[in-house]
Amino acid sequence: MRLPALICFFALTALSTAQEPIKVLIVSGANNHDWEWTTPSLDRILSASSRFEVEVTFEPAKYLVDLDRLRGFDAILLDYNGPRWGEPAESNFLTAVRTGLGVSVVHAANNAFPGWQAYESMVCHCWREGTGHGRFHPFDVRVEDRSHPITRTLPDLVAHPDELYHRLMHMHDCGFDQIASAFSDPATGGTNSYEPMIVVRMEGKGRIFHTPLGHVWKGGTHAAHEDLQFAEVIRRGTEWAATGDVIDGTNNANTLTSAQRKTGWQLLFDGKSLAGWENAKGKAPGAGWQVVNGCLRRASATGNLFTKTKYTDFELEFEFQVAAQANSGLKYRVQHTTSGVIGPEFQILDDTFHKNLPSKQLSASLYDVITADKSTPIGPLRWHQARVVTRGDHIEHWIDGQLVVSADVSGDDFQEARRNSKFKNHEDFAKAQAGPIMLQDHGGEVWYRSMRLRSSESLAKKEVSLFQGDGLEGWTPTGDAAWTRHGDTIIGKVKGGGQSFLRTADEYQDFLFEAEVWVEVKGNSGIQFRSYLEDGQRVCGYQAEIDPSDRSWSGGIFCECDNWIQDLKDNPQARAAFQLNSWNRYRIECLGTHLRVSINGIPTADLHDDRFASGFIALQVHSGRKGTIHWRNPRLYEFK
Repeated sequence: MRLPALICFFALTALSTAQEPIKVLIVSGANNHDWEWTTPSLDRILSASSRFEVEVTFEPAKYLVDLDRLRGFDAILLDYNGPRWGEPAESNFLTAVRTGLGVSVVHAANNAFPGWQAYESMVCHCWREGTGHGRFHPFDVRVEDRSHPITRTLPDLVAHPDELYHRLMHMHDCGFDQIASAFSDPATGGTNSYEPMIVVRMEGKGRIFHTPLGHVWKGGTHAAHEDLQFAEVIRRGTEWAATGDVIDGTNNANTLTSAQRKTGWQLLFDGKSLAGWENAKGKAPGAGWQVVNGCLRRASATGNLFTKTKYTDFELEFEFQVAAQANSGLKYRVQHTTSGVIGPEFQILDDTFHKNLPSKQLSASLYDVITADKSTPIGPLRWHQARVVTRGDHIEHWIDGQLVVSADVSGDDFQEARRNSKFKNHEDFAKAQAGPIMLQDHGGEVWYRSMRLRSSESLAKKEVSLFQGDGLEGWTPTGDAAWTRHGDTIIGKVKGGGQSFLRTADEYQDFLFEAEVWVEVKGNSGIQFRSYLEDGQRVCGYQAEIDPSDRSWSGGIFCECDNWIQDLKDNPQARAAFQLNSWNRYRIECLGTHLRVSINGIPTADLHDDRFASGFIALQVHSGRKGTIHWRNPRLYEFK
């Protein structure tokens, strides 16, 4: 029996470490605002993220008498402006905070407890005599300090609908940091000055997050809470109060593992500079493109941004987030024409604001040509994972692990869609041609990071010739199936005996294997990899399934000589990848213990398994009375 792999390589994609949920107690039960609506709203905002586990009390004077129970939480969110709690609730609250309990203070908890000096010092900026606000209206909130975890990757808030508190009273000379503010416009009843919108401070070991945003009057509009920007501020502020940090996106941004480098991935953005990027004239990028906390930020109008290198066929992965109302995009295979910069575009914008645009112009669509078939709209202030794949005339767009565009540029459907788009006069649009990657400056604040690309030219691999001469030299049959070769196609036909295989003479460890498969006569089949002969006769090893039955497990991984390793019974998207009466493109990638299989660009298996470290590749036709399978253009690349 072959020994399992002894060396475990890192996964090809970054994996986030599982986090214990942050336990938050929402304190409510009295307020001069509509606490009966805002408290469930704040609960929904936090509970929508897997980061939080929320409990609510409407009787804090009774609940807070148990100090041990209070210490079981990581943070308290105050949606309270009512009678004082009395002892021992108040002492317990202060003790818990000063020994490390985080606090989120949300409109209008800063109105609470006039004269309770310890509370006023904790909140720091309170509604007291002289405080006020103009009329309810949309206003922008600017981030002043991007060194703080709450705001380091937080876009400025745009047109947030709310009351803008002005002249909050700085209480008892408490120390604080103001990390965001808003201009109080006299035209709306304001002070003609910038007012604090996010304040943070320490109270002993406790972290205090305070925002006066979130006004909801009883019987009035809920717009302040329903703004996704407000929700993100509350989530980030509460997470920081509880933990001292804010986790967003994947871990280890802008880095490559040794395994990724080995398989040809390269960073387009190093997280530190604009090296490798230029403007439309080949000069240094405009000042509106900034590097902020490991992110590439389009902050203001400055022109499009281009890679200095041109690419034709590639896999591109990146993370992005947009500010409210933003509109941008990532173009590829870009060509400079008399009509301007032309190229297929992965659309990037705030769908929730631009919801009245044609669907083919919303996020992740191939702009103005093919609508992204995604499950949810893209909103502001949330990190999303995107992927673009181009191979010849085939193009794919992915968003958050979902394939949303799959197009054949040369196909009739695509060309008809192009003729009904803004690109009707560009017959070469999106076809395989070298061009830079371009980030569009189209209006609004956009952030990018973890931009990595693997091109056909950059893949650190050595192609292995699978054909020698005109026949099946270099391949060895096992079993009684009939095997023939016609050009670059191998055909296997069942003859009624046991399982049959056509295997390579050599063995391979880390590699990429690609082939197109067509089932002429239905029959179970597969592609063996890292396989071997047990007792010189029986084939054992991994198999990428070819299953034209109604079960539709094509692309799952079966262990020949054992059982299923990864089936597709709970993966409907993978089951739909294989198409009958058509050529299907299989892609098998092995690196250390990491095994990946895709069909027609759709991932069908992705796992770590150490049973077989190396072995031959083989084509299989299953036993039975019928089955004729074609494999076209098989290509094998060994990773160097």
